[in-house]
Amino acid sequence: MSPTLAAVMARPGKKDSAKTVHRSLGKRLAYFRKLRNYNQRELAERVGVVQVVVSDYETGKLRLTAEIALRFAAALDVPIQQLLETGSSLPVEPPRQPSRRLLQRLEQIERLPRRKQEALILTIDTFLKGTSEKAS
Repeated sequence: MSPTLAAVMARPGKKDSAKTVHRSLGKRLAYFRKLRNYNQRELAERVGVVQVVVSDYETGKLRLTAEIALRFAAALDVPIQQLLETGSSLPVEPPRQPSRRLLQRLEQIERLPRRKQEALILTIDTFLKGTSEKAS
């Protein structure tokens, strides 16, 4: 059985409780998941677990083992040190990125002939202009 990260990362004289460490690791895990624009189910599939397990790690209910931490780091394409560095703070919110659905639509639009692209852009611009005027 793999040792828990709390045991591996324990530092003499450190006042953080194990619960605090696990919650902090969970927050970091959720942060990097959101940064990669994955939902819990998608990350679970990449790691080879079920969604509820990802949720339990993110809330600190489950203790990360060294093995699962490495799997999460690989699935999120994050250096393991960055995932485990509980002493450093994370931004309040991960930077907002376009949704995958929107990016897929943009890729489809890019494959259209130039005339159709321009017609769609004109339609979008008109729609957005109408929406911003209503918000004012």
